[in-house]
Amino acid sequence: MTISMLEGAKAVPGFRLSGVHCGLKGEGQLDLGLIVAEKSGLLAARFTQNQVVAAPVQLSRAHGAGERCRAVVVNSGNANACTGPAGMAAAEATAQQVASQLSCPAYEIQVASTGVIGRPLDAEALLGGLPAAFSQLNDGNEGLMAFAQAIMTTDQGPKIQSATVGSYTVTVVGKGAGMIAPNLATMLAFAITDAPLPKLLLADLWDRVVRKSFNAIVVDGDTSTNDTALLLCPDGGEALSENTLAEIQRALLACCRSVAQQMVADGEGARCLVEIQVSGAATKDQADDAARAVATSLLCKTAFHGADPNWGRILAAAGRSRAQFDPDKARLHLTAEGESILLFEAGMPVAADWAHCSALMEKRRYGFVLDLNNGDKGRRLWTCDLGHNYVTLNSEYTT
Repeated sequence: MTISMLEGAKAVPGFRLSGVHCGLKGEGQLDLGLIVAEKSGLLAARFTQNQVVAAPVQLSRAHGAGERCRAVVVNSGNANACTGPAGMAAAEATAQQVASQLSCPAYEIQVASTGVIGRPLDAEALLGGLPAAFSQLNDGNEGLMAFAQAIMTTDQGPKIQSATVGSYTVTVVGKGAGMIAPNLATMLAFAITDAPLPKLLLADLWDRVVRKSFNAIVVDGDTSTNDTALLLCPDGGEALSENTLAEIQRALLACCRSVAQQMVADGEGARCLVEIQVSGAATKDQADDAARAVATSLLCKTAFHGADPNWGRILAAAGRSRAQFDPDKARLHLTAEGESILLFEAGMPVAADWAHCSALMEKRRYGFVLDLNNGDKGRRLWTCDLGHNYVTLNSEYTT
């Protein structure tokens, strides 16, 4: 059995989705999304690690303890963060209204929000939009695309990836373009599948997938108040074979990585997607720390923007991390379009065609491989460049 990665979106049997305008954003803009499972199913959830936590995240964390989900309701245009008791009341009212419509317990409803922090949420508009969201639920691609559009903020377009494994479908929908760093980001991600994943494996499986996808991306080094990543699947059904389960897990990771990389490629003002791969570290934590130091370095990211192969910035960033290594034993390569160009070895620069390296960095996607030569652990992160448009967009975000 093989994974078939699909171009674009594919609806998942057993789920209906919709996206409507409720009035939180400008006229005609979709700003309220709804996912409804045919039956109550299993849930695995990961949320922001920020100490400042939005009301919907607080509520969904509490609901997620039950590890069951019937529906997910998402609004864009307002983060409902730092909004006090009124913000929590709005989140609770949203969950209760959806639960009443579905005749299920409120704890089976996950609530998510994204948008500006610190603005009171117009709960009346949100609740008033729910009837339309229910009436427009659709089990095809139309509903999937409407939902993907309804959860966007500064995204330039919807972010979706689907895959099939035999008769099963995996689809991941996400949003995110800025305020993004490892340990989730200003991102929402919703993975749905009709494959009956084993309940006992679900949480660990989702942890591994999130670590290698949504926790492996950087735009600007900021972790938000609203980050949410959910996995929904049926409860029960014919048990998956060991081979099919392994294929489903690979498909899920592939789809999440694709959506995560779409977020980085769509980074606010970004020109290029850059893969940072660290190998030869003594521990997983050291590999992660070195990769993260490079991926979040403003000096590295501005060099990426200018297609400047100033690789000394990469060595310096890794050197200030907690990773232990001997620079005289480290190696650094630039990789792009099947080429791998050695830039640094044995503590010294290696003669390379600077103009050619710069030309490769003009591409929309390239990477750097840093071998610390001090162990067998590695880490891959995806980051983007940082340029003038990022500053312009974020300096005017609320004005």
